[in-house]
Amino acid sequence: MQARTTMATVMGVVLVALVAVVSGQNCSLPDSDKVNCGHVGTTQAECGAHGCCWAPEGKNSGTPWCFYPAGGPVPGGAPFNATEVAMMRGFMRANLNIDNLGGVVASPDRNTPGGTYYWNWERDAALSMRMWYEHSDDSASNLAAMMDSYVQWVLRAQNQVDPNGIDIRAEPKYHLPNANVFTGGWCRPQDDGPALRSTTLILFATDLLASNSMSYVAKYLWTGSESHYHGGAIKYDLDYVAANWASDTCDLWEELRSNDFFWNRYNYYRALVDGAAFATKMGDSESAATYSAAAGKVLAALGDHWNGQFIQESSNRQKGASVICALNDAYMGSSVEANFAPTSSWVAATVNVLSATFTDMFKINTIDTQNGIPGVLYGRYAGDTYAGGNPWILTTAALAQLHYRAASEVVNVGKLPHDALPHYAEMFGESAESLGKLSVANFALRLASAGDGVLERIRYHVAGAGFHLSEQLDRDTGFEMSATDLTWSYANVLKAVAARDAFVVAYERMMA
Repeated sequence: MQARTTMATVMGVVLVALVAVVSGQNCSLPDSDKVNCGHVGTTQAECGAHGCCWAPEGKNSGTPWCFYPAGGPVPGGAPFNATEVAMMRGFMRANLNIDNLGGVVASPDRNTPGGTYYWNWERDAALSMRMWYEHSDDSASNLAAMMDSYVQWVLRAQNQVDPNGIDIRAEPKYHLPNANVFTGGWCRPQDDGPALRSTTLILFATDLLASNSMSYVAKYLWTGSESHYHGGAIKYDLDYVAANWASDTCDLWEELRSNDFFWNRYNYYRALVDGAAFATKMGDSESAATYSAAAGKVLAALGDHWNGQFIQESSNRQKGASVICALNDAYMGSSVEANFAPTSSWVAATVNVLSATFTDMFKINTIDTQNGIPGVLYGRYAGDTYAGGNPWILTTAALAQLHYRAASEVVNVGKLPHDALPHYAEMFGESAESLGKLSVANFALRLASAGDGVLERIRYHVAGAGFHLSEQLDRDTGFEMSATDLTWSYANVLKAVAARDAFVVAYERMMA
């Protein structure tokens, strides 16, 4: 109960600070149109300082005492300004295409609690290159050159004999800059790597086909011959996923083994669906049928992760933020994925459970809330002990991205997610009835404000380091720690920034 009360306060703080109010206050509003501009304990002075209206109601009234004036709110200033975003892009860019050979360094830090991070992790590299391809501000020619370097890296990694006695495609990491596989002890196999890598390369290849660059695709990515790059970088990875999706493998954090990780399964599903569509474009109906059949089986297994309260990561580790990451990275928007949509009741319930878990787990969340810093910091999973068990920037940013995606979905669909309102009521500390009376625009702003709050809490802790992003934040103090300049941290923060930008565009279009 304490966790729920704390989370309601946290989400209330989120709603205060990160939207701007249009000028010219008009506070004559019916109760049903009043949108909360405060949180539990907001004073009249604080309310006025945010440009909002103050009209106290009865002690147990569900009507906000502090509310936005008519015509507001509208999306306000972003948590990170353009200069700060450009800085983070620059820091991330320095970790890509090492020595122009296509590798991605997880972090340049060679002295972390887990040893050196100067490796190309297959998973991290695929996710980072996808983010860069989808959201980079590089010129088209520079982006194409970088993607070509990555393709050549993948081909070198795939086409070597595995000294560890497993399939080379499921290796966790490689030496830089030459792509030689790591031979030390590690959790193997890591079957999400081929799925993530093929998803990234399919995005690139699809655009190549659209620009009449079939020759490149046929030479490297889908060759049509097993004797030439095993059929191509994309097909070789997809064949592995189709054959091994039900096998025992390692989790996202390289600590557990199971065959039922949500992160893995959902990313298998996306890769196989994308792969079937791409195989069809390449005229390979046999592969398309194989991938589609496997995707159907994975989809059926995904439903098993709902335990009646939240989407669990696996049977041997239930509460994990990797679920949030998967919901962002794998979701495609099809009707068969409705339970994993950003505003579904399953997803909203999962966010509540994880937010309460990490609020209780980290002292810094309580301190930040007491200091009026909105948002919540997420870790990896309940009971994590690595480096002391701390909040991670990449998982926290994933939560922000999910909130922005939810806000965009409300705008694009044009209606409230009524099935999920009880969960949002718990999230925002309000009744489902009062939330149900909000307009589409105001409800979407609630969700976007929640995303802003999460990014604002990250910003509060990284600004002092000049917006260099580490792997973790100390659970007690919030200071950055562990691996410095983690590429995946930059990728997820920048994806959240891009998701916010997409929401603002959708919102302004709706309001025009």
